Amino acid sequence: MHKQAPEIFQRSLTSLDLADLPPTTDSGFEQAVIMQYAMQYAAKGWTAAVVVSDGMVRVVAVPQQGIEPKTYLMGLLHHGYIEDALPGLEAMYGMIDDPDICFNYGVALSELGRVEESLAPLNKCLNLDPSYDNAAIAIGVSLSKLERYDEAEFVLKTAAKIQPNNALVKQNLAATLARAGKYAEALPYFRQAASLTPNNPGVLMGLARCLDSIDAHQKEALKVYKDVVKRFPDSQFAEDAKQILNRAGQADLRKVVDDGHRPDAVEYMMGAMKRFAEIPREQAGRVTMEIARLGETGLEINNPLKRYSLTNLDGDFSGLQLLCYMHVGMALFDPKVDCGSGLQREYDIAKGMTGK
Repeated sequence: MHKQAPEIFQRSLTSLDLADLPPTTDSGFEQAVIMQYAMQYAAKGWTAAVVVSDGMVRVVAVPQQGIEPKTYLMGLLHHGYIEDALPGLEAMYGMIDDPDICFNYGVALSELGRVEESLAPLNKCLNLDPSYDNAAIAIGVSLSKLERYDEAEFVLKTAAKIQPNNALVKQNLAATLARAGKYAEALPYFRQAASLTPNNPGVLMGLARCLDSIDAHQKEALKVYKDVVKRFPDSQFAEDAKQILNRAGQADLRKVVDDGHRPDAVEYMMGAMKRFAEIPREQAGRVTMEIARLGETGLEINNPLKRYSLTNLDGDFSGLQLLCYMHVGMALFDPKVDCGSGLQREYDIAKGMTGK
């Protein structure tokens, strides 16, 4: 049998229809409110818990074949329905002292941008259960979001001492230090988090960005970005890493010639235009897509000794040469497209020289 969802809500006493209730100043007013809701749900065969306090009425009503309220709310959160779960969490937070409710209410508030409000239920969770380590982590995350970095660092370092093998603690501590500009301090924590969870692309991207912020580690950062693209090709992290690698490649191109144009790239562009004119258009498209896929893990554009071969075109190519071929190929199919090669200047010169 399909189980029904409970009804969990809170309302301000001032918003109620007071027609059948005694005056709000009457000593029996709150009890009358409780009885009204209890009787309404009893008439449907439901069991209702009703609490009146702090100017609010809070109700948890469960049908005979209903889902247990806390289980229901945890299920909503598990499936990502944070906004749907929030009213129920808010109501139950005002009714019972339950560490799980406090924790999840605080995390939900933080996730929905109500970060300052998240601290009270998270701290209440720890007061109810000092061993609730995830609450300490969540407090550190909220403090970090509020840019209260020193407080966040203290909380998360304390948690890291208690749970030295907790990757989530290490990741959030590292992220907090990085947000505060303490990249050198953050780096060992990112490395530890990556070691504990080597298959977490979010941790690897955090490590890469931290490395990228330290001059002496920028080459290592590129390796980590490439690793993310290779191992997690369908993730948003891979897309972000590709963009960073493309920008790094463009910067490297310009460094070589002090922001002038590259004659070698112009020559490769002219060669690509000639080569593509000699083969069917469909083959040119396959070549372009093959180079694009190859480039997702990074081409060594400033190392002419590194050679590449293609399935769809005979020859032995350097990384810069392939980048030029890809640019020409993409322009062949859409002259207005920006392929991100950083070689538009060279393309325009080659186009003018060949009369294309």
